Amino acid sequence: MFDVENRTLVKRLPQQERSQARFEAVLKAALRLFAARGYENTSMREIAREARMPIATVYQYFPMKLAIVREMWTRYTTSITETLTEGIRNFLKDGTDQSNHLTEIIIDKMAELQASNPAFIEIWSCVTASIELRALNVEDTLHNARAIAEVLQKTHPECDPSAVYDRALIAIETASATTRLALTLPEPHRARVLFSLKAALSLLLDPTTMGEHEPSLGSKANRRTSVGTKATRNGKPPRGKTGRSNR
Repeated sequence: MFDVENRTLVKRLPQQERSQARFEAVLKAALRLFAARGYENTSMREIAREARMPIATVYQYFPMKLAIVREMWTRYTTSITETLTEGIRNFLKDGTDQSNHLTEIIIDKMAELQASNPAFIEIWSCVTASIELRALNVEDTLHNARAIAEVLQKTHPECDPSAVYDRALIAIETASATTRLALTLPEPHRARVLFSLKAALSLLLDPTTMGEHEPSLGSKANRRTSVGTKATRNGKPPRGKTGRSNR
């Protein structure tokens, strides 16, 4: 799909303890500078200076500045996925219907990681601006949505699989976007938004609201609804083929 394996990948992962310390020092220096000055206003040379090492050493690990962002983003998404996987494991082991808890733990983890990273908004801006990283983010979102949909389908096989997956996808994306918004809000507003987010996603993923077969976009019911909506919007009744008002 996109050539993401060359431009933004870390050149080499450190193996020795000293190299690992340097690697982490570069990441921490970049985080500080991104948070204080912004991504665009930070150069690789400044990151090397902040990390107190030659710029050649920085380039040994990161071929470009966006590779630093990718490493930070990968750590964030990996932590979210691991949290979700653990939540699913506990959910299935418990044997009771606590599917709402899955979204709650994801929201809590997202909020925790974002709040602990002062440069998160800058990192996210880079992800959305980069074709390569956007592709990775979409792939990660789809993966987590499938994981949630699969566990819901196991516990509620009567639900329409397409509806379950679509709602899981909406839930993951809504959680990500809203937690980012909450990060910019002061307390107690932030806490209220996160509480409301959990309540909204709980309703969205409630299996009792998903029928066995939800109507598709091409169904007669939806076409009738679409015509009715259009007519109401125009303030006129729908017309038949003759151009006369239907009676």
